[in-house]
Amino acid sequence: EKNIEANYIYVVVVSIDGEKIGIIVDKLIGEQEIVIKGLGDYLGRVPGFAGATILGDGKVALIVDVRSLLNEIN
Repeated sequence: EKNIEANYIYVVVVSIDGEKIGIIVDKLIGEQEIVIKGLGDYLGRVPGFAGATILGDGKVALIVDVRSLLNEIN
């Protein structure tokens, strides 16, 4: 039995300052309203991440800072 999802690539398209880019992701979970907390003094400033949040199931998720990532590759 073939895994049909193996034939798909998920891409999240974001627009920053009128420039669109695509980010390939492993899977799409959905859309949620969240509160972003900074990573604090313990971790400091981590390039590419805006902070973290705690999801409804208790898991911690890092929040990608797309603008920062673009600055790193340009």
